[in-house]
Amino acid sequence: MDYETKLQLAHKELSDKGVWKSNYNPPFVKLLRKLGLCIPPPYYQSFFANVMLCVAFFAPVWGIFQWFLVWDELGKPVLEAVYISLLTGALFGLVMATFYYIRRK
Repeated sequence: MDYETKLQLAHKELSDKGVWKSNYNPPFVKLLRKLGLCIPPPYYQSFFANVMLCVAFFAPVWGIFQWFLVWDELGKPVLEAVYISLLTGALFGLVMATFYYIRRK
């Protein structure tokens, strides 16, 4: 069975169970699929994979917004901004992975 067929079946299964489309097909996963990566829905990934995906997506986006909107004017050092972005991304990743882990059961 090819990737697209598996993905459609997974989406149908999750939809039939009442999971919202935005939960089983979040924007960052859609973006990665459009870039050519074969990524399963978050409900079918491991806890660690969900953490890493969320960190990789959230930390840079949040950090860039914070830099241009707040931190640059405050004179925050770049390394401190990167560190805070990574910590915030890790927290977001843990929260989202926990959400998917609990909802999966």
